[in-house]
Amino acid sequence: MTHRPIRSQPPPSPPDDAELWLARAMRAVKPQGRIEAAQAGLELPDAEVAPDTRVLLLRQLYLGCLELRQLRRAAEVAATMASVGPLRDVAHHDRARALFAAGEAAEAIAAQRLAARAAPASRKSFQLFSLATLQLFADQRGGALASLERGLRYAKRDRPLLKALAAYVTLSGGALPEGLSDTIAELRAAPCREGYGQFLLGALAFHIGDRPRAIMHLRTFLDRNADVDTAKALSLREELRRARMLLGQLTLD
Repeated sequence: MTHRPIRSQPPPSPPDDAELWLARAMRAVKPQGRIEAAQAGLELPDAEVAPDTRVLLLRQLYLGCLELRQLRRAAEVAATMASVGPLRDVAHHDRARALFAAGEAAEAIAAQRLAARAAPASRKSFQLFSLATLQLFADQRGGALASLERGLRYAKRDRPLLKALAAYVTLSGGALPEGLSDTIAELRAAPCREGYGQFLLGALAFHIGDRPRAIMHLRTFLDRNADVDTAKALSLREELRRARMLLGQLTLD
């Protein structure tokens, strides 16, 4: 009885369209693999890549650059992303966070202003909230409060978050905001108290001398962001720094 030789299967051919390259980029474990797959998709002829797919490929390239801490390159990729069309506000926001991480506060604020201007109504409050955080960290408290006032016109479920940030901005300037206890209670009862809300609840508790709650919320915020990816760690760098500083003061007292 003769046996036919077992033929090995040929290796899979590389993706030949943008959607497949996008899928490969999104599945990449290492940033260099993400970058190479995204670039391969972007090198296809323009006629073969839909604008939405091009934006998503550029965003994968952007994320890969962030993961490698190539912040200036990431900002340039985000600028290209904004020029394509779809999700323009997201692209400007991405550029803003890369620039801020690179220490370019003025450029970051300018980019985030473009994000707020380009955002649809459904994302307007988020983009104005993000603008206010950058303005606060650049010691532009008046500008931060003005951005939050605009954002509250669009805010819905995130309204307690914007009000809490406005209170934090006011406290950071040495003044006591009106209705502070109501603002804190509103955020505590809202779903948006998780995530960024923990930082704000901790910072507000610190400023009013509520040591146990300040420690609880700041530790929760730091614990939840202890193992985040590089991109998120960079975007929350100032909040994480402030949370550690405040917690250090509380635990040393």
